[in-house]
Amino acid sequence: NEIEHFEIPEDGFVLYPHIFYLGVTEEYTETHAHVPFLEGKSSTGRLGIDIHATAGKGDVGFCGHWTLEISVKQPVKVYKGMPVGQLIYFPVDGEIETKYNQKKDAKYSGQPDRPVESMMWKNKF
Repeated sequence: NEIEHFEIPEDGFVLYPHIFYLGVTEEYTETHAHVPFLEGKSSTGRLGIDIHATAGKGDVGFCGHWTLEISVKQPVKVYKGMPVGQLIYFPVDGEIETKYNQKKDAKYSGQPDRPVESMMWKNKF
C-alpha cells in the first residue's frame, strides 16, 4: 500500500473520521533492555484521537521513530509537535537472546523520521 507523505502546516491540519492516517514521532528512541508500550495521552483520547490501531507494543532492540496509526472519531485539528502519546517501559526478566535490531528479518528496524507503510508483504505465509 502506497502512502502519501505531507507535512502538517503551521496552522494545523484537520483529521476526519473514516480516513486512516500514518504519523511519526519527533523523538527517536532505542530500547535495549526494556519492552516499550505506546499509549495515547488522556487529552488526546478526549479529542477522539486514537494513535495506534494494533501496534502499541514495541520490541527489545527497536531503534527508530515510531509510526503512529491514527484514526479519529470526529473531525479534529492537529498541530505539528502536538503531544499525543507516551511511552511506557517494562523491564525484561531473563536473558535477551536476540534484540530486534539484530534480527535479519526485522522489517521496521531503524525507522526514519517519516511514516513507514506496512511491510506485511515481507512476511512468509
